Amino acid sequence: MENTIFIVLFIGGFMIFLASLGVDVIKVAFNFVIRCLLCLIIINIANYVIEQNGANFVVNINEISMGVSGIFGVWGVIFLYVLQYYFTIT
Repeated sequence: MENTIFIVLFIGGFMIFLASLGVDVIKVAFNFVIRCLLCLIIINIANYVIEQNGANFVVNINEISMGVSGIFGVWGVIFLYVLQYYFTIT
């Protein structure tokens, strides 16, 4: 519970900071949500294809993967799969 409050306060403070710099906060938040949703679909499709081909590494869908994919977009999803592949092999 304390972590959730800290995260919400941090995001709120960051949005206020961006607004003070003149950034359109609504556009940034909407862009982040759209990236998260699209990357969620990409991760689901990629996991399905990887499992159908017999590989044993998939990216779990959790807060970390959604945060990385929301910030970095498709490149974040690729980074998650590269990391998962690296840690699965070694």
